[in-house]
Amino acid sequence: MNENEPKPESAPVSTGAEVKAPEIEQEEAWQPQLWSKLILLLALVGYGIALVIANSSKVKISFLFMSVKVSLIWMILLCLMLGLIAGVLISQMHRHRKIKQARLERQAE
Repeated sequence: MNENEPKPESAPVSTGAEVKAPEIEQEEAWQPQLWSKLILLLALVGYGIALVIANSSKVKISFLFMSVKVSLIWMILLCLMLGLIAGVLISQMHRHRKIKQARLERQAE
């Protein structure tokens, strides 16, 4: 071997302190947060399926010039979406008003 050539690095020798005990490995394998989230997800999916089945009857919705028959679950979901959108818009309006009010107070000082 030539003196100018780099020497190959040897792999570090592992000590027995790095090896984990079987009890620690078993504790790391059990993930209670993962299982609780999975159970919660399954419960929500089951609740959603039960909600659809329980509200599958038809209802009549009367508009100004016409009426429509739809499943009750679609009416529930429509109201949920309208409420969600209205809540987001109202919170944005409130936030905008607070920011504008803070600017006016700073200008008054």
